[in-house]
Amino acid sequence: METPCDWEITQACCPNWDSYDPAIQTAATNYATMIAWARTGRRFGLCPKVVRPCGRWRPNWPSIAGFEYSAFNGTWIPFIDAGGNWRNCMCPDMCCTCRPECEAWLPGPVNSITTVNLNGAVIDPSAYRVDDGQWLVRTDGDCWPDCADYNVDTGEGFFQVTYMRGIPVPAVLAEAAGKLACEFAKACVGDNTCRLPGRLRSLTRSGVEVAFVDVDTLLKNGLTGIIEVDQVFMAMNPKNLFRPSHVWSPDMPRIRTVTSP
Repeated sequence: METPCDWEITQACCPNWDSYDPAIQTAATNYATMIAWARTGRRFGLCPKVVRPCGRWRPNWPSIAGFEYSAFNGTWIPFIDAGGNWRNCMCPDMCCTCRPECEAWLPGPVNSITTVNLNGAVIDPSAYRVDDGQWLVRTDGDCWPDCADYNVDTGEGFFQVTYMRGIPVPAVLAEAAGKLACEFAKACVGDNTCRLPGRLRSLTRSGVEVAFVDVDTLLKNGLTGIIEVDQVFMAMNPKNLFRPSHVWSPDMPRIRTVTSP
């Protein structure tokens, strides 16, 4: 099951937070971050990721095997671009792809690179950059291997990238999650000021009528019943998406995720 990564809530509106038992604080934080993360489309939070790229990524061109594009000076070259479209291009003394000559694909969004290990050595960060949150571009004149060796765990042919993947939690969302955690902590200790809605819909007694929001309706719409929290959720995910959209193509670069040593 997916869980949120690296969420730190902000307690700006919970003056009694420090008075709660640490176990209750932990439970309330776990509850609030899970709800906030899921309700905002599972988009936010930075997760450490270790991948072994297949190697250097090349566009699918030119279509004539055995020739480098530099051999086609001044002629029309048919090629398939990154979007899978056939195009004709004239390339006098230059490449047509409008792409770096040496890049490797990483599942994004890439927030920051921790280390790049190539052939058992850590590559200096000044030797590469990240484009579009997904392309690891070599900039020092050397290149990534055309094909990494998945049979080795170090040494020649070993290519591994460790990085932080995801989008940092916006400050306003961290505050909303903190507010939700505060109300959950109140519920844990039986504090009658807790604002989490109950299932009572209406009650009339001695001329006084009390009504609560229908919890089933709230849950169906991914809401909590706490107006300042729900406003943030709706602003961050107005279409109530379950998770970020994904695009898959058989032409996408291959990559392997390291899940255990």
